[in-house]
Amino acid sequence: MTIHVSFEAPLLIRLHISGVMKRSEVDAAKHQIHDHMQVHGKCLALFVLEPGFSNLEAFVSWDDIDVDVYIKQHVIRLAVVGDLRWRDSALLFLFNSMVPFQIEYFPAHHEGFALAWLAD
Repeated sequence: MTIHVSFEAPLLIRLHISGVMKRSEVDAAKHQIHDHMQVHGKCLALFVLEPGFSNLEAFVSWDDIDVDVYIKQHVIRLAVVGDLRWRDSALLFLFNSMVPFQIEYFPAHHEGFALAWLAD
């Protein structure tokens, strides 16, 4: 699996992403996040692009799914940590459907800074 979702306390959702990010895995992760938010309310999100992250699955439609609107309304802030070569691609992917929350990208190995920014 290229996406591992974990929940730290009810407020923090953490995703570790490696390999090629596949549409089916993204959709499954979104459903996990949606279900968590329905129980716990608004959350902070941390995406960690692992050193093995290589890209998005090619030739796939990345349209929104039914839970996306709910998720967008329940994210407080989103931090992405990863190699700087993925910064522009990651931000374009996340901004594809305009989100109503702040997103910040942090270089690899700056997870502590990302967590501090989320908590601010």
